[in-house]
Amino acid sequence: MTKEGVKFIGCGGFGSEANVNIELRTEFPGIGGTIITQQAVVVALREEFNKEPKLGHEMFLKHTFIKKLEDYFQRKGIYQFSHIPRPLGSISIKGESPYEAYIYEWAFGSDGFPWECPDPKEGIIFLKMIDWSEFGDAFDKAGVDLRKDCTNAEDGRCSQNVVHQLYRITEGTFEINPLWKRIDFGYKSIKIDYEKLSKFLYDKREDLKQTLRNERHDMLMLSLEYLTNFSKMDRLDVGRLDALIGSYRLASLSHYISRGISVFEGDALARIGAREQSLV
Repeated sequence: MTKEGVKFIGCGGFGSEANVNIELRTEFPGIGGTIITQQAVVVALREEFNKEPKLGHEMFLKHTFIKKLEDYFQRKGIYQFSHIPRPLGSISIKGESPYEAYIYEWAFGSDGFPWECPDPKEGIIFLKMIDWSEFGDAFDKAGVDLRKDCTNAEDGRCSQNVVHQLYRITEGTFEINPLWKRIDFGYKSIKIDYEKLSKFLYDKREDLKQTLRNERHDMLMLSLEYLTNFSKMDRLDVGRLDALIGSYRLASLSHYISRGISVFEGDALARIGAREQSLV
């Protein structure tokens, strides 16, 4: 795999499912085509240990699904600050050297901060992180458990998979400010009840369409079908999902880039192996 358009910055961490690298990227392969930017974006490249074909795309779609749900919750005023990094691309390469990965915005900060603190009157006080309850409750109603795996297994007093950008306890309170991001959307770190999620999408379908636009709602529905019932999915629907994801990725990258974005096809796609970036 070529490293053109990519500058390695350092190791971002690793776990039982994947290794994460920090990169500066101007080249973003993925579903819907490769996007070339004129300015570099700081990203996380999550390299999956499991080489099951299309796993990189599946991870991207799952992360995208969660991000669009957050967009819906924010626009409905459930909470204000964004807590899900944007997914930006994915890689799936078959053959003798299979490779599965996906790309998302790097969350600056650190995890491992304490969930509690000593208090002279109460002994130990559990800290309240602003937006945490609203965030968790909103996703739980949609069948997505993002509270799972957020406590260090060796020390339950410390956080895990929640990156805080400016950890401070508000003076005179036991509150932590809302500048945090939930990371790690691997199968061991979060749990999705797809039956509950499907019901949520059905019950909220008109509101989702009005809040997110019809094409984003269609993208969610097709992504859900891909993740749960791909073998029976119509090829025309797979093609439409491919186009909808490409449009979404272009819009996501536009948040970071001021000097221009290009979508390359043909020789440029072949140059980085993007012929492998098909959903089928």
